[in-house]
Amino acid sequence: MGQLRLIIPALGTIVSAVGVSSTQVNNYEQIALVSVGPISYIITGIWSLIANSRESIMTAAAKPAARGLPPPQIVLPPEEADLAQKLPSNVNTTMTKQVIDS
Repeated sequence: MGQLRLIIPALGTIVSAVGVSSTQVNNYEQIALVSVGPISYIITGIWSLIANSRESIMTAAAKPAARGLPPPQIVLPPEEADLAQKLPSNVNTTMTKQVIDS
């Protein structure tokens, strides 16, 4: 829903700028200048989706906290086994690593 808040006004601005002032916006340079702001909203929305994906967050969490420290052991639930396979070797699932010693 947050992405829609960014994208809908951007698309509305493009449509209204090109539709309302079509006599002034008849060459590509003017269209580009009118569209720069709204397109930046769209790019920001796409980047936000990528940067805040589960894979991106877990990749950042799997890195060591500081140079010289070992990376943290991250244990995901079995439902995220596919994600654990894409991430570094210190990210496991409860199927491959026990959380509590028995």
